[in-house]
Amino acid sequence: MQDHNLPFTKAIRSQIKLRLAIIGPSGSGKTYSSLLLASALGKKIALIDSERNSASKYADLFKFSVLELEDFHPDNFIEAIRSAEEQKFDLLIIDSLSPAWNGHNGALELVDKAAARLKTTNSFAAWREVTPLHNRMIDAILRSDLHIIVTMRTKTEYSLEKTDNGKSTVRRVGMQPIQRDGLEYEFDIVGDMDMTTMLITKSRCPALQQSVIQKPGEELAKTILKWLSSGKKRVVSAGKRERDKLIKSITSKMKQLNEKNFITTKKLSEFGDRIKDPKTNVGMLKFLEKQLLLLNWLDQIKGTISQQERKDFYRKILAADTQSVKALENQLKIMEAA
Repeated sequence: MQDHNLPFTKAIRSQIKLRLAIIGPSGSGKTYSSLLLASALGKKIALIDSERNSASKYADLFKFSVLELEDFHPDNFIEAIRSAEEQKFDLLIIDSLSPAWNGHNGALELVDKAAARLKTTNSFAAWREVTPLHNRMIDAILRSDLHIIVTMRTKTEYSLEKTDNGKSTVRRVGMQPIQRDGLEYEFDIVGDMDMTTMLITKSRCPALQQSVIQKPGEELAKTILKWLSSGKKRVVSAGKRERDKLIKSITSKMKQLNEKNFITTKKLSEFGDRIKDPKTNVGMLKFLEKQLLLLNWLDQIKGTISQQERKDFYRKILAADTQSVKALENQLKIMEAA
């Protein structure tokens, strides 16, 4: 039950970080345009490359650092975002986000694996496991303290069009982005690329609404930067820094235990939902981190105890509260020394 005392406060325009999605078919200029804009928006640029080293072909034209991904599990994108934040980059390009949907260990493949493990043809049951993972990745993008440009590939189709002189020509066009339906609308600015032209299909920046931009570059970057920097300067509180640090620690520990098959994907999703919930305060995050530390400790000594003892203790850790967790820690010390 929510507290009924929920006072409204005056809205204040604050400086914000860029959330730009560039959408288009292969070869439409998404990567080049992203790097051109990024170079005008920041000095220190990071790029997550999920497109087989395609971005590095522009390394002679732009200065940036690259991380090449071959496994497109949502958690890998989350870790890459956290790494870029820690290394104090100004701007992060994710080129592209489409493999996180239809690539190796992307959402669609994870659903197939979950359905096979659950021995069901009911995709809804499998999506209940995968959707929280995908949501965490999107949440990491939207909550990051970096400027972020994301590219997404579209399904490619061809249309027959008439030119000015009356001749017919075949033109490649992009359709829906290859990602979860409606994902593009999570971003503040969305541009559809068609070679040298960007059509702004969504914008919270009034100056860009319904714009058609030829060769998007420095002028577009100036308009965006002016909009982003208007308003009150944001201050990152010590509490937020501590919270972000705990979330990073918990996410890393969860993934390690899941990779060892010590916690299930379902349990991983449950932990993920709890740390993402704004109601989960720093004290609760510290408790969740303690639970994961105990699970990791139990995994390390599993060879010295019976399988039944391990299962029983596993349940005790997951059912623990802040009062009983210390007693469980003492029991683990005794079990380890035995």
